Amino acid sequence: MPSAFEEVVKSVIKEVDRKGELIPVDSLRNSTSIRPYCLLSRKLSSSWFWKPRYRCVNLSIKDILEPNAPEPEPECCGRFCVSDAVDGNIQGRVALESTGQGKISGAAAMSGSCSASINMCLLRVTQNTWNVMQHERQLQTPEHKILEQLRSRGDDVFVVTEVLQTEEDVQVTQTLSKEGLGQFALPGAVCLQGEGKGYLNQKKMVTIPAGSILAFRVAQLLIDPKWDILLIPNEKKRTFELPPSSHRREDGQRQHAFNLLATLRSMGERLKLLTDGTHEEQVTREDFQGLRTEVEAASTELGHLEMELRQQLLMDIGRILHDQPSMEVLEASLEQGLCHGRQMEPLDGPAGSILEYLVLPSGELVPELAAPIFYLLGALTVLSETQQQLLAKALETTVLSKQLELVEHILEQSTPWQEQRFVSLAPRLCGNSWDEEAPTWVLLEECGLTLQVDTPQVHWEPKSQGPTCALYASLALLSSLSQKPC
Repeated sequence: MPSAFEEVVKSVIKEVDRKGELIPVDSLRNSTSIRPYCLLSRKLSSSWFWKPRYRCVNLSIKDILEPNAPEPEPECCGRFCVSDAVDGNIQGRVALESTGQGKISGAAAMSGSCSASINMCLLRVTQNTWNVMQHERQLQTPEHKILEQLRSRGDDVFVVTEVLQTEEDVQVTQTLSKEGLGQFALPGAVCLQGEGKGYLNQKKMVTIPAGSILAFRVAQLLIDPKWDILLIPNEKKRTFELPPSSHRREDGQRQHAFNLLATLRSMGERLKLLTDGTHEEQVTREDFQGLRTEVEAASTELGHLEMELRQQLLMDIGRILHDQPSMEVLEASLEQGLCHGRQMEPLDGPAGSILEYLVLPSGELVPELAAPIFYLLGALTVLSETQQQLLAKALETTVLSKQLELVEHILEQSTPWQEQRFVSLAPRLCGNSWDEEAPTWVLLEECGLTLQVDTPQVHWEPKSQGPTCALYASLALLSSLSQKPC
């Protein structure tokens, strides 16, 4: 069953935010940490094809400004009530009988329901409030330690300007029931007969506390030498800008992303297009061939690992997919080692187990191994918690290659990605199970794609590009690890 919290958030945003301006909160854990004025970071991606998720840095705007005074209360810009109730039942029966040869019959039924009623308010920090704060308050000196760390990593910083907040406790109930039975009779010298019956009932109840944040908007924070915010996004702007006279290092984006791509480039010469800024760069960044080249470069070195090491890595990756904080710690640790050449410190749990395969006895990273694993982690962290759990289960089966083939087909057929279109799916791509409960269906739906059952097809949305590309990269690298060595 998909996450009850995520299902509620998706349902609410569909009703309240038709323009797609609100960013959904991805877990109940994060719904209590995001608030108006709080600061979020977003690392620069190791890929051209998706953006990482926002992360809380446990700071508010008041923590980096003087005087250290409480922030003005945000204004309530509207109240909403959304009631969502879904109830469905599917039944089927089949029988096969041949004279003198026997009889086989079977039946199956599935039902499910989900219900929630939510009272919400939209809280917003107005433009006038920001103007007054900018006039009256200045950046602290010396700079806050966390800002120093984010500056050294080249991460961008954002401030939450608007939130969709629950006004009362919300209880969400999900139920799922499955039942099946079968019979057979085979005549002969010894008549064989048999029957089987089984059922599965699942019920999930989640309480979302009053004051929880379901979705939010951000503005990018600009620093150097004064502070400002960008209420209208500008992809070319960085939070921390270096003075024009400084030649100590490249700007944060080139230092962070291009160093990694330079490592990957040694594994695939075509990545040169991604770092040299040639006239072909724009084409490469926007079509599927560019994504495929990038992923193949990241997976090349993994193809030479011994099978025993591959199996152990897959086992540990499966463990870390169930431990989001551990995955984030490992990703940040590899980032520091790859981009800044720092000696690695041991880590606990599954993160530590993975790190052991990527370092020399001296504690230095092996870039040819660490870079593709870092790239994989970057793709995995873009995915939702539901997708991560499904991939963890898929590692125990043989469906990765089939799922990869389907996602690859969708990305190829939907190019150019900035246009809406319908992509038809051949039956062989959908497999034996193509319905709302199928793992592959859920993986795609979590990317923001709309799927159809009767005539298998996908409605491509431009906003789905980032998550779908990250899903493709995740499946490709995990499949590479599961295959026999080259």
